[in-house]
Amino acid sequence: MRRSVLLSSTVLLGSVLGCSTPPAPPAPPPAQSSARTAWVHPRPPRGVPLTEAPAQVLPPPEGAAALGLPFRGSVTRIGVRPGQKVRKGEVLVEVLMPEVVRAAGDFEAAALRREAYERRTAQLKALREQGMARVFELAEAEASLAEARAAQLSAQALLKVAGLEGSSAAGVAQRGTVPLRSPVDGMVTAVDAVLGETREAGSAPLVRIAGEGPARLEARLSHALPEEAAFEFSAPGLQAVPVRLVGRAPAVDERDGTTAAWFEPEQARALPAGLQGTVRVKADGLPEVTVVPARALVMEGGEVAVLVREGDGHRRQPVKVVVQSGADALVHGPLKETDAVAADAMRLLPTEVEGS
Repeated sequence: MRRSVLLSSTVLLGSVLGCSTPPAPPAPPPAQSSARTAWVHPRPPRGVPLTEAPAQVLPPPEGAAALGLPFRGSVTRIGVRPGQKVRKGEVLVEVLMPEVVRAAGDFEAAALRREAYERRTAQLKALREQGMARVFELAEAEASLAEARAAQLSAQALLKVAGLEGSSAAGVAQRGTVPLRSPVDGMVTAVDAVLGETREAGSAPLVRIAGEGPARLEARLSHALPEEAAFEFSAPGLQAVPVRLVGRAPAVDERDGTTAAWFEPEQARALPAGLQGTVRVKADGLPEVTVVPARALVMEGGEVAVLVREGDGHRRQPVKVVVQSGADALVHGPLKETDAVAADAMRLLPTEVEGS
């Protein structure tokens, strides 16, 4: 009732004032013009990766070492501890290995016999030329010399298994212990030895060493790479390192569809073995590759295109999408940095896009 009174009062007031409010005309439909979207310039692909892949630094050939026992032995001296830097050839542990000590003694004894028989053989040959030596005497001396050489070679072979040269046999025989030396430059990462402890051959290593050397990375890639692509490796706390592709596996891993690829720093440098990071495939320098907004792409008849402004209108420029990364898309096509591309093709051609 109150609403009717108010409505009547309003009509009466309008009659008294002698005017009325005409209804507002309907708004005209918006024109489809270039003002409905922003226009942007394609930009170079600097800093935009084609793809990324997890990567890990592999140890160099001489980047890791473990000292174990090739024969049964007892620890008599430990000369290092974890965190200590060592040089190649430095003695880390000394071990009593009876088989090796016995081989060192046999090597030295055979060497002495060999020297004696070599002198005896030389003397008999000189006497024979003068007719003062018998043939069988020379033959016996030469046979004994051959036996001494064979015994020395046999002992030397066993010393080799223990990592020793014949020149060290005398010292081993005198000391009665075998020195275990570091095969690489590096740092001791673990010591698993106790004085007096006896270990069997092939047991766990006594000392582990981590060394350094030229780095090599392994990554798993799922895309084919253009020949002109550049690469860089990044890891937490490490500035991006430019790397180069040195090889790629010829077969695809059936488990995940990727292929292994190996990289090395463009300038040789050492990196910690086991360091994990990311290899980025950079688009810098790729011909006719530019970056446009992902919403600038429009599909027409199965072909991707962007809208390039021409005067008051636009034209469709077919492109090939190389990769899409977030709000950006890397495209291959004859686009110039001076071209103006519709940043949102759906806003400019909603009807056409929906019907295509």
